Amino acid sequence: MKHPLHLLALIPILFVLNAQSQVTNLATNSNIRMGISLGSVGILADTSGKLWVTDGTTSGTSQFTSKVTVDTAETVAVFNGKVYFAGITTTTGSELWATDGTDAGTVLIQDIRPGNGSSEPRKFAVFNNTLYFFASTTAEGAELWKSDGTNAGTVLVKDIDPGSQSSYNANQTYFFASNNILYFDANDGTHGTELWKTDGTNAGTVMVSDINPGAGSSNAANFTTLGTSVVFSANDGVAHGTELWKTDGTTAGTVLLDDIANGGSGSSPQQFVPFQGKVSFIASAAGKFNLFTTDGTTAGTVLVKAFGLGSIPILTNAVIISNKLYFAAITTTNGFELWSSDNTTAGTALFKDINPGTGSSSPIILPDFFPLLSGGTGDIHTSLFNGKIFFIADDGTHGSELWITDGTDAGTVMVKDINPGSGSSMADNISWFYTSTGLYFAATDGSGGDELWKSDGTEAGTSLVEDINPGSASSNPMFLYLYVNSNVFFTAMDGTSSGTNLYVVSGDIVLPVSLIDFAAAFNGKTVDLKWSTSTETNTKDFSVQRSYDAVHFQTIATVNAAGNSITKQNYGYTDASALNGSPTIYYRLAMNDKDGKSAYSKIASVQVNAAGNILTLYPNPVKDKLNFVTNNAMSDVQVKITDQSGKVVLVQKITSVQQGVQNTIDVSNLAKGVYHLQLITTMGKQTSQFIKF
Repeated sequence: MKHPLHLLALIPILFVLNAQSQVTNLATNSNIRMGISLGSVGILADTSGKLWVTDGTTSGTSQFTSKVTVDTAETVAVFNGKVYFAGITTTTGSELWATDGTDAGTVLIQDIRPGNGSSEPRKFAVFNNTLYFFASTTAEGAELWKSDGTNAGTVLVKDIDPGSQSSYNANQTYFFASNNILYFDANDGTHGTELWKTDGTNAGTVMVSDINPGAGSSNAANFTTLGTSVVFSANDGVAHGTELWKTDGTTAGTVLLDDIANGGSGSSPQQFVPFQGKVSFIASAAGKFNLFTTDGTTAGTVLVKAFGLGSIPILTNAVIISNKLYFAAITTTNGFELWSSDNTTAGTALFKDINPGTGSSSPIILPDFFPLLSGGTGDIHTSLFNGKIFFIADDGTHGSELWITDGTDAGTVMVKDINPGSGSSMADNISWFYTSTGLYFAATDGSGGDELWKSDGTEAGTSLVEDINPGSASSNPMFLYLYVNSNVFFTAMDGTSSGTNLYVVSGDIVLPVSLIDFAAAFNGKTVDLKWSTSTETNTKDFSVQRSYDAVHFQTIATVNAAGNSITKQNYGYTDASALNGSPTIYYRLAMNDKDGKSAYSKIASVQVNAAGNILTLYPNPVKDKLNFVTNNAMSDVQVKITDQSGKVVLVQKITSVQQGVQNTIDVSNLAKGVYHLQLITTMGKQTSQFIKF
């Protein structure tokens, strides 16, 4: 996403002192069903498809247009500072629209199927600064399209199944981007539904491999990046059934990785989780579900743990803590409990028998879905809360309650018996949302219904936020994966309205400081932060925090405060290590007083558009996946990595490097040490150093 350089993002703030989280009803009977973050506002849609906007305030929450409604059956995407969606009008049917959260900025991009017929744009994917999707016309059927956000730039990429037939398979077609290749499933009318790829041109949109030869479909699925390849499941229709495959984007490089079930109906590999530079997954043979791992080779695809008949490991919500994989599993010996694995047979075992014996604690791990569901590409398996993860479990005495684990037996405890005794507090409405200060969730204490609660992982720090529907009835809070201006949004019923209301929860901590401004300015290679306070009482310092998704913040500096003041105080900090290729960088302040209390400012953001030739590597030091971005677009790029002696240890070619777009190099096989990465093109070289640990 590229924008002209914004030199200053200034956010005026007058801090209001509150004793606890504050819940505000933003819109009564709004019946909001979904939302997506767009800078400093959230774009929402209700059950009727009407569009709303919110900045977290009552005055800033409203329906902002009546010219179009959202086609609720399709997806949305954030692209070039706008939300793109399938919009419905009586004159055009369902077509491609975009909005910036204003009526004037809500526009029809193209009436792809002219008149009131619907092209029904669907399955949006943003790749190399282009929006890809499938749309239907009378002449071509449902086929692959792309858009640069303009009418003229919205075009058919390829009529994959020539004529009025459709290559799109509603149950099978999905996009997956890896190693600068955009993969998808399509049916050309001859080869069945197979694996395809596109570079955005007609000639460059090709079938990768006819995995199931002839008219049969391989139904490739479960795509997961592994180094320079992608592992997935597919059915070759020969004698293997659905098995484990890999591809490097070429026909020759698309091969059966392992016939785990050894013929027959296939092992149906599923629930793929990147772990320790490999991919863990579940596969079955002879009715038994087992845990496997693969390094992308046949020899390196091995059974980790045989669970046996009647036992099932579940990796869907698995999380990685301290280099171990934690997941739920059902066994005949221990029931439904929490397990862990270090990718070895000996190191894969029952982690904790929470409900001892054959009883089941039925653990439900609560991963942080926000980076994924908000339109990002975050990994739900690695996102933790202070190195821990919350989950729901029943120890056989207290019912289903909130638990937390840090990956140790002693650190795996029930947070609080919210519904005292054997009753369950979290059995019905399971909805949750992580923030940097804790977990918001729906629970009942037994006397009231399902209401809004929050926990910081301790019993004392776990409490009811608000009884929105008073008495024994439930408000049933359901969280929108929307985080705007440090606010959490959810819908709930108050018992008097006929529909659901939109709420915001904010103001976690009291702090005796008045922050009157907070500014972030991008200056080519650094970001300058400035802020001022009008009064301070017992203030200790400011923690400067940075984020690339506006949710997960990291403290990068501490600036001492005046402490006590009734006059304006000015502060500043220069972030010299901000660039990582992200087009937007977010900042906030944690304002800490001497009594141990802290509060957060609103978020300031900057748009990055660097000048000059800049090559950025991250993370650095790196363990296995090294990412790089440049501020210039390049084609026919050779990536060369040399060690300290000048020996070339890795060479990789990339057809196209886009400005500000992340590229990934697998360096897991390199020895520990210092290396130099070169990007070599006809225009010259760019070099940067990194450390492998």
